[in-house]
Amino acid sequence: MRSILAATAFLLVVIVFSLIYKLPAKFIYQQFSEASPVRLSGISGSIWSGQAETIDSGEAIFSGLSWQLSPWALLVGDIDVQCMLNDPAIMIEANITISGEQIDMTGIKGHIDLIELGSRFSKQEVLLGGGIDIDIAGLRIENNKLLNIEGSMIWKQAQLFAERNIKLGDFKAEFFSKSGALLTKLSDTGGAVALQSDVMISLQGTYRYDLEVGIRDTSVPGLLDGFSQLGKPDENGKVSLSGNGNLF
Repeated sequence: MRSILAATAFLLVVIVFSLIYKLPAKFIYQQFSEASPVRLSGISGSIWSGQAETIDSGEAIFSGLSWQLSPWALLVGDIDVQCMLNDPAIMIEANITISGEQIDMTGIKGHIDLIELGSRFSKQEVLLGGGIDIDIAGLRIENNKLLNIEGSMIWKQAQLFAERNIKLGDFKAEFFSKSGALLTKLSDTGGAVALQSDVMISLQGTYRYDLEVGIRDTSVPGLLDGFSQLGKPDENGKVSLSGNGNLF
């Protein structure tokens, strides 16, 4: 009798697991679409491995979302998903693990085309140009607070489109954690604008920044006009700015 019950229970587990494993992603999304902040369309595949043709955030539409969800993490109540967005404006991939109130993102790599991205939004007085390369080894969010981050972002051929096209150069932002604080080091990698800056954000929400900016190429149209509004340059032709405050 016990062997029959055990065999029956095992068979039921196999059937249930098989049904869940083959659940269409579109069916699952339809059950929660009313509460979703974004709208997905063209959904195909299963809950474990699927795609969505378009993502509508309400302000812009993107395309090419795909994901791979690990069933093993669900056994301990976690969510582990590898996702990719392959859109002309944003191409990015990352592995996301959610455990309780903690979110870990690792292997974040991608590229943002700022001109293409700007074209998706309306009513923008200032447009940015160039491309941003993203390489973040990992970051952790807990209780909606960023606890740590390691990696970098490079803004190549940075441009500012306002009344005229202002070419700024190349910039790099390096992110790391130290002594319970999040640090960002900004620098230029060549170009018309020289930039050095350190930004510190504590876990308590206080921040402080120290910035030094100058111009290497004064022949760039419109660059001197904007630079003069920052303050009076020192003997080296650079303006120093600093400040602090509270984010939350």
